[in-house]
Amino acid sequence: APLPGTQPLASAPKPSLDLLERVLRESGLSQAYLCACSDDWNKVVAEFVDRGSTQFISVVPPRAALDTLQNKAHLAQLLQRLGVPMPNTRLIESPTDVSELPPSSETFYFLKPTDSQSFLARFGTKGLRVRSVDEARRRLDEVLAAGMSVVLQEYIPGSFAEHYFVDGYVDRGGTIKALFPRRRLRIYPPDFGNSTFMVSVPLAEVAGAVDTVRKVLAATAYRGIFSAEFKRDPRDGLFKLLEVNARPWWFIDFAVRAGVDVCRMAYDDALGRPVPQLDHYRVGAKCIYPYYDFFAMQPLVKQ
Repeated sequence: APLPGTQPLASAPKPSLDLLERVLRESGLSQAYLCACSDDWNKVVAEFVDRGSTQFISVVPPRAALDTLQNKAHLAQLLQRLGVPMPNTRLIESPTDVSELPPSSETFYFLKPTDSQSFLARFGTKGLRVRSVDEARRRLDEVLAAGMSVVLQEYIPGSFAEHYFVDGYVDRGGTIKALFPRRRLRIYPPDFGNSTFMVSVPLAEVAGAVDTVRKVLAATAYRGIFSAEFKRDPRDGLFKLLEVNARPWWFIDFAVRAGVDVCRMAYDDALGRPVPQLDHYRVGAKCIYPYYDFFAMQPLVKQ
């Protein structure tokens, strides 16, 4: 059978423990390191690892951590409890929760999915901008009819260059072994897109974000590879946490080329080897995603 992810998305089987075990049986492999690169597969691998396999190993976050970090409503509740900077967020359980839109300075509110991957597959975007109560209720009806859930969140104003990421690795003992901060320079599509051009920056430039990362990872007993996304709010200068990818991210090779090989760390960690503390990386290293950056550049060239 083809490995998961090799089929078109429309025909790919739903990730499950039974499917993973079948693929491993049919793979012909006697041993392997498992590296899940999607939220759904990460949950499956976490469940598989809990069974104590000695043939197929991995370092993944505890399932409780995944439930908190992957679900944006649960993440919002955690951030509120920790008292760390975050966008204004309202939990949505029914249409009555959007009877009015909270006041917002210089920006707007949007419906943010609690499950990003399923939402993107269904609606083709990471969020739904709403300009009025009527629009919010109409879009919420669409979301609920699709069997999904959302939170109402304020979009942090300011340039896309105010977006920062803090990537890294936490070993099996709970020690942060590496931190790699980068800044977004271009994005596509606008507002709810992905980075197309970025640069690594000094840790001192994102001290507030690093403090938040440490608190969130400790509160969730996190283990493994992570990537936390922030936006610096020009209204108060605070780095506000938007989400945490509890798995390898798109630009993980950029981190490796800049000297932060989180993949090797995870592999050594899974084998029980010591994971050295990494204190240095290339500052000013740049990465471009050529295909999407072509579209990101179009408005700038026209100016």
